[in-house]
Amino acid sequence: MSSAVDILGNIMKRLFSKLALVASVAAASTAQAETFEVSDKTTLSLFGAIELKYNTADEISDTDGSTESSSAYEDNGSSVGFGAVHRFDNGMSGYAEIEFEHNANDSSDGGEVLTDKAFAGLIGDFGEVRAGRFDSIYTNAFYDLVDPFETASLSEESVMEEDNLIAYFSPDFNGFTFELQARVIGDGDNVNESGSNETGMAGVVKYSADTWAVHAGVDDRGAEGEEVNGEWVSQDPVYGLGVAVALTETVDAAARMSIQENLEGSAEGDDTTFYGASLNYNYGMGSVYGAMQQVDPDQGEDRTEFAAGINYDVVENLVVYSEYGSYDPADDAVGDIDTQFEVGAIYEF
Repeated sequence: MSSAVDILGNIMKRLFSKLALVASVAAASTAQAETFEVSDKTTLSLFGAIELKYNTADEISDTDGSTESSSAYEDNGSSVGFGAVHRFDNGMSGYAEIEFEHNANDSSDGGEVLTDKAFAGLIGDFGEVRAGRFDSIYTNAFYDLVDPFETASLSEESVMEEDNLIAYFSPDFNGFTFELQARVIGDGDNVNESGSNETGMAGVVKYSADTWAVHAGVDDRGAEGEEVNGEWVSQDPVYGLGVAVALTETVDAAARMSIQENLEGSAEGDDTTFYGASLNYNYGMGSVYGAMQQVDPDQGEDRTEFAAGINYDVVENLVVYSEYGSYDPADDAVGDIDTQFEVGAIYEF
């Protein structure tokens, strides 16, 4: 996972600058990527991170709201990845990237290495086309506005899974851009329990000005079905609206609202609404950041979540941070985290 400085920097860069297509390909998942010129037309990159944290958490242990504390020294998403860009004679570029997550604290012989992202695409004056496993355009456009955190992230609405994806990213039209994404699950895929072809669609529209930006979008979650009373039922849509503002050269603010329609019979009623806001102050050697969110189900108790953090750039590529989160779960939500605190370090290469 990137540092909070990088996360906020990437968000504001997407929101407040024009879409630089070729630059977005040349940069892999992290700005620290080492690049190698294989030829005049082909560039390879290597990137990764070691992320460790010490975490303490209070979890709901009984239906009367009692909590039990636990702590752990653990990995927080260490990764290694590879990328490639090939520039064609017609001005377009093809690219590919794969990133693996591993547990840097796992000393067992059978430590798992999992594929986090794997995709390929084509980029040019027409925009960008991408296929594979990558971050959801809906999550990037809305949830990331209020998620500058390494660990203390607030609740997230349900969106389509980040696999079997095909996406299109438009060029910039005087500040306007749009993104489209489809998740295609065929009847031969193991993840498809319906026995038929399923397709989910998502779309986001963005407008960016000099110091502010606004987003609107929808994810129909059409391929996110589940079995209810013996019948395959597709998930209902989630809608989002987000805005970001550069208040000063060092202070950024953002807010978002998402409405998640729930399956019939859900304990949360017809829908659940998420209202969130975040603030980030860059003090030069790092950032102080925080976010608050109201989660309002149609039925049942609403909750107010809060998290804050601070990070510091020790040396180039090395960041240390501390975060606290309070999540206000229901008293009978056994296993849910009530509060947590952590300190951690991230070395990127």
